[in-house]
Amino acid sequence: MTMLMRTAGVTVLGLAVVACGGGGPGGDEGAIKNIFRDFFRAFEDADASLLASLLSDDCEDADSIAERAIQSSLSRGLADVEYDVTGVDIRDLTETTAEAIPQGTSSVEGDEFPLVDSADPEYARLIKIDGEWKLADCNILF
Repeated sequence: MTMLMRTAGVTVLGLAVVACGGGGPGGDEGAIKNIFRDFFRAFEDADASLLASLLSDDCEDADSIAERAIQSSLSRGLADVEYDVTGVDIRDLTETTAEAIPQGTSSVEGDEFPLVDSADPEYARLIKIDGEWKLADCNILF
């Protein structure tokens, strides 16, 4: 189990966030980094609407998936976790697909942990639809 999953209480299988196109500052890398920032912000703010907006249209009932993930996080006492996404490791980037993993830290009551266990990294699958990057995997296991 990665540190991200232990800290967030959420198994992230292909998660990413934010509807940023690749044409802005930082291009695709910047847009993908913003997706991860928004993903973790959704958990910090308990914002299921934001989380749902990050999932691709292929996710059936994204609102319900996001709401359950947020509620699971809150029920595990993770309301006070803070996340700092400092970068993103991207592999297999094409014009419309990518795999990525966030870089940065999470903080719980003053203790800091890496977002991802480097010994067992799990890359999120992303797709670009109409110029916007979205999470391609809809599974948020909790």
